[in-house]
Amino acid sequence: MVRETLVQVWNSMEDAVVYRKVQIPWTKEQVMAEFKRLDKDGDGRISKEELKAAFDKFGSRWSSFRAWRALCHADANKDGYISKEEFTDIVNYALKCGYKL
Repeated sequence: MVRETLVQVWNSMEDAVVYRKVQIPWTKEQVMAEFKRLDKDGDGRISKEELKAAFDKFGSRWSSFRAWRALCHADANKDGYISKEEFTDIVNYALKCGYKL
């Protein structure tokens, strides 16, 4: 979830507009929407591969590890999927990782 955005800033030393990179934290709504968008088969559950794709999108260097840890953290019934009941836990886990837009 690391994505940098360029922002225009006035630099009085150079008497010109310069661009600086800034990182913006993901919101809960953005993380939820991304997980829902990556549910490719539309079964309402998120698989390990779908989690891996989400963490790739978020900018994780080790998306496979993050997907595994996310399942360990949020998969209460240990079926290998994140179901609707476990969805809040996976979103909170992703937010705790501190990814930025």
